[in-house]
This record gives sequence, C-alpha cells and structure tokens, in this order.
Amino acid sequence: MADIHFIGPLVRRGNYYCVEFPRFISAELNSRSRIKVKGTINGGDYDGSAFPTGDGRHFIMINARLRQKLGIEIGEEVVVILDAVDDQGERENRAERETAAG
Repeated sequence: MADIHFIGPLVRRGNYYCVEFPRFISAELNSRSRIKVKGTINGGDYDGSAFPTGDGRHFIMINARLRQKLGIEIGEEVVVILDAVDDQGERENRAERETAAG
C-alpha cells in the first residue's frame, strides 16, 4: 500500500500510549479505517495496526512491553518505519500454506 516513515513523539491518548501519524501520511494511506502495519519503532520490531483518530489521522499503540524494551517514555521522539500490509493477501497466503500442509 504505502511506505510509512516519520519521527513523532510518544503520547498518551486516553488509556493508550501511542504515536500519531502526521496528517499528510494518513492522507497518503487513503483509508479512514484500521490498517494492518509491520515494521520498526526505533529499530524494534512492530507488528500491529494503525487506527483512525477520527480527525483524518491514524495512530499506532505502543504497549508497555515495547516501551520498556525500547526505553521510551511520554514525549520522547521515536522513529517509525512501517509498511501497510494487505490483510486479504496475507489471509490467502496462510490458507494456501495450510492447504499445502494438508
């Protein structure tokens, strides 16, 4: 779908810790729904979803385990490098592997 690369602060959004996408990146994604993403946050592996904020942007949640592993706290800038993943293609590939495995 699209390469996602930006630097942004870790923020708290209600009960969640997250990094919000810049508006221009969300606009390039051309989606107002959840998007499966895979890549790295400050070099650490990330496999999750980008969720819509309701104002035309997206955010990814950063759980406590990943925050501790990366040593990041609220307000610190993080490097986000992600690729949008095609859920449908991933499901089809998984089904093909399961069928081949018998």
